[in-house]
Amino acid sequence: MAIIALATSFATSAQNISAMKNRLASGANPVTVTEQADVMQTVRSVEQRPARTKVNGYTILILSDNSQTARENANKAKETFEETFPDTKVEMYYQSPSFYVSAGRYLTKEEAIIELWRFRTVFPKAITQNREFDITEFIIRPEQEIIEPELEDE
Repeated sequence: MAIIALATSFATSAQNISAMKNRLASGANPVTVTEQADVMQTVRSVEQRPARTKVNGYTILILSDNSQTARENANKAKETFEETFPDTKVEMYYQSPSFYVSAGRYLTKEEAIIELWRFRTVFPKAITQNREFDITEFIIRPEQEIIEPELEDE
């Protein structure tokens, strides 16, 4: 996740070769950069690619129901999940003909499986599911980080 966040932060700050050359050429110890034509062409082609906005990942499907009481069952499952696992985002959605409840967003299947076993204590039929997510959902912004209090030496 850190790699994606780092890569996105560079892209969003308009990082490019000319800006880097200007930074290196200024300061107390200036550096002169000489570009090779083939490298310059490759870098320019990479800079012109559209920014990636989606990423393949996983979520955990808690409930899939198409019965007459599907909406009520989905609401109950969502409420139970929120009470039992308040640290994990859960969503309920409808895709004809079923209601679904899914929890969490994970970049790797391993991450999803670890959480899957935790969720199965309450939802024994939960399964992992491939999903495509907006990449911004995985970027940690400094204002969103939780700062742990320092422990005093005993």
